Amino acid sequence: MALLKRLIRAALLLVLTALLPGAGFAAEPTITDALRGFAINHWSLEEGAPSRINAITQSADGMLWIGGVDGLFRFDGVTFEKVGGDRRLIVSDILAARSGDVWVGLARGQGLLVYRHGRLESAGMPNPSREINDMAEDRSGAIWVARGGRGVLSLARLAGGRWQEFGAASGLPEQPVWNLLVARDGTLWVVLERAIYRLPPGCARFQPTGLGVTPRSSLAEDAHGGIWLSDREGTRRVARSGGGKIEQGQRLLHPEPAGGTRSLFDRRGDLWEATWSDGVVRVIDPLQRGPGSKVTRLGMAGGLLSSQTRAVFEDREGNIWIGSELGLNMLRRVPITVAPGIPANSYSTYRLAAAADGTVYAAEAAGVYRIAAGADPVRVMATRSPVEALCAAGADGIWAITHEAAFRITANGRSEFAKPRPFIAQACAQDRDGTVWMPALDDGLMHLRAGRWGSWPGLGPGIGDPANAVILPDGRAAIQFRGTMPAGPTPFVAIDRRFDHVGGIEGLLAGPGMLLISGATGLEAPMQPGRPFLDKARYPWTASLNGLAQGRSGDSWGFGDNGVFQIRTADLLRALERPGTAVAIRQFDFRDGLNSFVQKSGGSQIVVGGDGRVWFATRRNILMIDPEAIMRNSLAPAVMIRSILAGRHRFNAAEGLTLPAGTTRIEADFTATSLSVPQRVTFRYRLLGSDEAWTTVRNVRQGIYADLGPGHYTLEVLAANEDGVWSKEPARLHFSIARAFHQTLWFRTLAALTIGGLLYLIYSLRLRQVSGQIQQRMLARTHERERIARELHDTMIQGVQGLILRFQAVADHFADDPAAQAVLMPALDRAEEMLVEGRERVSGLRRADDRDLVSEVERLMSEQLNSPGVLAPLTVTGKPRRLLPELVDEVLAVLSEALCNAVRHSGASRIEVGLAFGSLSFTAFVRDNGIGISNVVELPGGREGHYGLIGMNERARTMKGRLRIESAAGFGTEITLRVPARFAYLPGDAPIQRKAAAESAAAAPDRKASA
Repeated sequence: MALLKRLIRAALLLVLTALLPGAGFAAEPTITDALRGFAINHWSLEEGAPSRINAITQSADGMLWIGGVDGLFRFDGVTFEKVGGDRRLIVSDILAARSGDVWVGLARGQGLLVYRHGRLESAGMPNPSREINDMAEDRSGAIWVARGGRGVLSLARLAGGRWQEFGAASGLPEQPVWNLLVARDGTLWVVLERAIYRLPPGCARFQPTGLGVTPRSSLAEDAHGGIWLSDREGTRRVARSGGGKIEQGQRLLHPEPAGGTRSLFDRRGDLWEATWSDGVVRVIDPLQRGPGSKVTRLGMAGGLLSSQTRAVFEDREGNIWIGSELGLNMLRRVPITVAPGIPANSYSTYRLAAAADGTVYAAEAAGVYRIAAGADPVRVMATRSPVEALCAAGADGIWAITHEAAFRITANGRSEFAKPRPFIAQACAQDRDGTVWMPALDDGLMHLRAGRWGSWPGLGPGIGDPANAVILPDGRAAIQFRGTMPAGPTPFVAIDRRFDHVGGIEGLLAGPGMLLISGATGLEAPMQPGRPFLDKARYPWTASLNGLAQGRSGDSWGFGDNGVFQIRTADLLRALERPGTAVAIRQFDFRDGLNSFVQKSGGSQIVVGGDGRVWFATRRNILMIDPEAIMRNSLAPAVMIRSILAGRHRFNAAEGLTLPAGTTRIEADFTATSLSVPQRVTFRYRLLGSDEAWTTVRNVRQGIYADLGPGHYTLEVLAANEDGVWSKEPARLHFSIARAFHQTLWFRTLAALTIGGLLYLIYSLRLRQVSGQIQQRMLARTHERERIARELHDTMIQGVQGLILRFQAVADHFADDPAAQAVLMPALDRAEEMLVEGRERVSGLRRADDRDLVSEVERLMSEQLNSPGVLAPLTVTGKPRRLLPELVDEVLAVLSEALCNAVRHSGASRIEVGLAFGSLSFTAFVRDNGIGISNVVELPGGREGHYGLIGMNERARTMKGRLRIESAAGFGTEITLRVPARFAYLPGDAPIQRKAAAESAAAAPDRKASA
């Protein structure tokens, strides 16, 4: 019954408004297109958006927060991220505080949560209500909470970490609180069930305003501090400032029984209101126009996912977000707008032309429209048939060619010139002589001058095929022929297939001071020296260009398959002068309000009016860009690194993150909070510790790195918005990859020691094998020496001894013959000496392992009778050790050869011989201070016919040793033999018994006596 009374009262008020001029209500204005100047994007449930959205806000980091029946979500323009895990949350309101905290009001008595430092936690609010209707933050940072579903203590405040509840004692009546507003002057406005109260700064009690309201009302503050109320009775201003005088302003009525459940003023001064069931209402500029403001409505029929809207919000980039039952909607202001008043989807081609005075004319199937500077299109002529061509008519007006006639339209009226025969004009152009040229394909090239029609001779079906026309800078007409133009002089410039070096001429363009043609492969200036060409591979925007016009601010505008682009005219000319020069362009496409493709037809497809606005024709409608109104997004995006995928596990980005051991490949997910056109966000990223170079990507929010090892890394990410504004500092994530057990220092040390031990074991085994082989060879040599000793003893020595005995018998027979004795006794003595020497040799062969090298060398030195006083005593270093038996003779042979050479050839005054028994090697040397050895002798081949050095080298190699010769003319010579210890010494390493050697040396006289 109460609702019926309110409806009757509203109807009576409307009747009074209609009958009594000047009454308190203005007539409802016409509902117009709410999307003019906006592009609408939406994310449906199928695209991951939450349903039944109740609240939208934006946190300090730029992330959009969305709450509703499905829970709490964050949104970066691309991905919805649910917050709170699997916890069942029904969100009724969200508040983003200046501190960065996000306050989350819940329904069904779940109370209040706060998202802080990456965690969602309880705010500890006492006495939770059925749901949180609204929240607000005052200038001190205190959080005010409107608790719905109750009339007692329905307002609460959290300040300084303490909660306080407000009721009748603070001046508030016991009514549910629906809406809160903290005005710029600090006044807190409280919308209750049936009244509005306010709390000015410094006051302890709430003050009544005397304003009566209906339930679910909302407040909004305009740019000048005025407070506006929206309820069932309409929208009106109720105060000029937060704490100002209450007034009853004129209502801006709109047919919405529930009023605006959420309302806000955007940065341009328009008022937006979300309704329960009828979409969103936009009141255009209510401050300036007052009750005469245009009220527009946007619902499901206009492009929203649903007309059930509960939330409306403006982000920091100026986008309007609308939460609905079936998903999320965004309205973004775009530079391209639809020309109002010109019907869309004309069944014939749209036509455009700019008159000399800057007035723009447009045509569609049923009429011609004049677009004056700063004004909307106005139809100036209805046509019986579609307009075929439109072009400037010299200094005044334009030409419109229809099926029946050519019309010249000026500000003062129009003139008609009936066609002499049927033909279809593909385009038209009036040259400097006043002739209007109309290419008509198979119908030839028609022209009109001074009211007289004519046709250029020699053209017809299949001949020439004139298709387009444009006026050159010198006033002549350029006519494009799809075929070949017949030879002969013409008052126009013929552009036929012989000019086609662009992959098929698609655009005949009036460029800056020159003719340009465009095709599939690029843009060319065919009449300029050298015919400069801009290849689409270097300049993609030059391909399939169908329109080009010069603006008022030194820029050029083009229209083609790649959309609309803006370029500095000076840059375009510079690129034509030096193809390959880098130029900057600004591209406009379907994300900027373009809603169709360019027409593939003759005539102007893009024109610039006298007011600077740019108009262009598409297959769907006429569109416009106002260069002065293009907004540049100067807000640098905030960058966030979200997570890292290592193997099959995803890790949230947290400072000091440690990835598992063995990780070699990661996928880093990052994002940037640039919500206007997230598809145009550019990222740069690098991974310090792996790659210092930046990687640049567009519309990609992931970086992949492979071949990583254990260690510390820093991931850095930068981002730029759609207008190229880069974030000032990169987002950084410091993380590390743990070492696997096989990558640790102790394991590597152990592995190195193990490998070293194995190598040493292999080396030892090989050394033992080689030593065994040498010992086997030495044993074989020993056996051979023993065999030779036996043979010598049993044959030669026994034979010699027998001969001595026979000669002794002969000597005894001639004992009385002095002459015979003089001959025989010396011979017998020499034979005795040879016998003793032979026995010693045999003894040496049998007892080579008992020979004392030192004694042998001393004996060798004593035999050098030609060097008394020259040969120094033997020098022995280290404890004498026994050499392998087979090495003794080899060493003695080398020393003997070296010593003989020094004695015979060096002319030295001192010769030194030395032995060194080292732990690593055995060394023997012969050193003199003589004349030295010539270079020829030092060569590997030695002097021809002399083989001493060659023999010494061969013996050294046989011993696994090395022979070194150091000599200089006039400074003497040193010959050194060095043999590694493992190849030189006997195992056991017992010192040689010098006594045994002495006894062996003394045995000769005894044997001689016995003999």
